[in-house]
Amino acid sequence: MAVREFQYPVYVVEEARGSQRLLLFSANATEIDRWVGVPQRRRLAGEETVGWQREEDASRLRELSQFFSDSRNVVQNPLLCALQDSKAITFEQDPDRPHFGCLTVRVDSSHDVALLDSLERLCQHLEERVPALIDHEIDSQRRAAIRELARLEDEGLYAHLVDTGADEDTEEAEVSASLEEAKPEPDDLASALLVEETQIVDFYQELKIRAEILRELPEGQRPDALAGFTSQAMESYLRPVVLVDGQHRLHGAVHAAQEYANSPDGLLQQAAAVDDGLDPDDAEEQVVASYARHLPVSLLLDDSPAEHVFQFVVVNQKATPMRPALLGTIVSTSLSRDEMTPVADRLRNAGIPFDDSQAVAFMTRSPRSPFKDLVQTGMTGDGKNLLQWTVLKTLTSIFRELRGGRIFGSSLDYADMWRKRHLHQSGLVSEATDPAEKYHVWSKADGPWRDIAVEFFSQIRDRFGDPEDLNAHNAWGNTQFNLYNKISLTILTADYFQFLTDRKLTLDSAADVSKTMDDWLDGVSDQYFNRDWRVGLKKDQKAVREAWAKVWVEYRKNPERLPRVENYTP
Repeated sequence: MAVREFQYPVYVVEEARGSQRLLLFSANATEIDRWVGVPQRRRLAGEETVGWQREEDASRLRELSQFFSDSRNVVQNPLLCALQDSKAITFEQDPDRPHFGCLTVRVDSSHDVALLDSLERLCQHLEERVPALIDHEIDSQRRAAIRELARLEDEGLYAHLVDTGADEDTEEAEVSASLEEAKPEPDDLASALLVEETQIVDFYQELKIRAEILRELPEGQRPDALAGFTSQAMESYLRPVVLVDGQHRLHGAVHAAQEYANSPDGLLQQAAAVDDGLDPDDAEEQVVASYARHLPVSLLLDDSPAEHVFQFVVVNQKATPMRPALLGTIVSTSLSRDEMTPVADRLRNAGIPFDDSQAVAFMTRSPRSPFKDLVQTGMTGDGKNLLQWTVLKTLTSIFRELRGGRIFGSSLDYADMWRKRHLHQSGLVSEATDPAEKYHVWSKADGPWRDIAVEFFSQIRDRFGDPEDLNAHNAWGNTQFNLYNKISLTILTADYFQFLTDRKLTLDSAADVSKTMDDWLDGVSDQYFNRDWRVGLKKDQKAVREAWAKVWVEYRKNPERLPRVENYTP
C-alpha cells in the first residue's frame, strides 16, 4: 500500500482541565479531501449505512462553490473533525511551546482501492467496535437474496451464483423485497444487543455477504461495484479523520477549485505544466491544488464513535438544526448498545431528545412494530405518505410519558389521569415501590410502555386497517386516508385511555390490551374507517379534528349504525 504523509503545524487548545485536546490548523481543501471521511446516513441498494452526515445537497454545494469562487469571501467557522484511525495519525507536541506541535496524517495514496479490500477492512473496523459481530451468523435468506441481486446486475460475471436456487426471471424489485424480508430476527447475541438501537448488524451483514461473493471470483474479474456498494462509498469509513461538520464547505471549496481548473485560465496553466513535462492528470491536480482554499480545521483527538455522534448532534441541534426525523434516526441507530450508554446521559443533559429518539427508532425498526418501515427517516427516498417522525414521537410519548392523551376539543388528559389513578396498581411496575419509581420503570426507553403501545397499534391495524391496499380508505401505511394519520391515531389513543380511566382498569400485561380493547370496541364495525369521508388533505384543521373526535366518541359509545359521512366535514 502506497502511503502519503501530510504535515501541519498546529495550535493546541484545552478548553477545560482534563478535557479532550483540540488541534487548530489550516490545510488545503484538496489535501483535506484526501484524508477526511464523510460517513453519510443514506441508502445503498435499499439498505441504510451507519454514517451520521446527511446526504449532500447539490444546490447548497453549488451555492458554496460560487461563494468560494470570489476570493473576497471567507468562512470563519472551521471544519469540525475527529480521529477515525488513530494509527494513521501522529501528533508531536513542541517541548518548548506546549501550545504548539506538529500533526502528521498518513493516508493510502492509491487511487484505485479494490472493493473487496475496502469491505474486508470495514468489517474488521466494525468488529473492533462491536466484538460480538465476529461470531454473528449471516442470515441464509439474506445471503441468497443479495447473491441473486448480484446475478441480475451481471449474469455473465455471476453465473456461478445460480446455485442459490433463485428464479432466474425474478425482477429487481422482487429481490429488493426479499432483501427486506430477509432481515434477521434478534435470535443471537449481536442481534439481541443491537437490533433495536442500531443498523450496525444489518450493515455488517451487507458487507460480509458482498465480500464473500467477491472472493468467489478470480482476482482479475472482481468489479468495483456490487449490489449498490462501491469502494468509494466505503472509503469514508476508512479514512484517518472523520468530518463531523462542514461537508458542504469542504466539497464546495474543492468544487470551486475544479471549476477554475476547467476555466480558460486554468486550462492554460495546465497546458504550460504539460509543456514543462508534467503528466496531464498531475498537471490538472496541480492547478486544482494551487487554486483551492486553505480551510480552518478543528481536530478532536478522540477516535470514539460515541464522541463523534455526540459532537455532531450537539452542533446540528444547537447551531444548525436538521429535520427531526433524520436527527432522531442518527441519534438512535449509529452506535451499538455499549457505545450508546456512556454518551446517553450527556445527550440528555445537553437537551437532546435522546429517549424520544430511541423510542421512535424501536417503533420504526422492530419487526414486532406495526409502524416498521412506514415512518419517515429523513433520508432521501422517504415516501411522501409515510407517517412523520414527529407524529410517531407524539403518539409514543402518550404511552411512554402518559401525557398528551387529550381528545380534540377536550382539555382533559386521560393518559395523565390513568397514570395518577391506576399505574401504581399495574403488575408491569410492581418491582418499584413508590409512584415516582413506578413511573420511572414504566417510561424508560425500553420500559413496559413499549409492549403496550405495540400491542395497541397492532390491534388498531388488524381491526380497522388494510396493510395491503395502500389506496384503500382504511389503508395502513398511507397518511392520505382515514386511519393512518395523526388525527385518527391520536383520537383512538386518547379515547382508549379515557375508557381505561372511566372503567378504572389497569394493565398487567400486553395481553390485557387485547382484552380491554375487546370491551372498548364492543359493537364497533371494523369498516368504520373504510369509507370515503370526503375530507382529502384538509383533515389537520381544528374544526375537522374536533368533528372527527366527536363523531368517533359518540359512535363508539353507541355503535348501532355507522355515522353519516357528511358528519366528518364541519
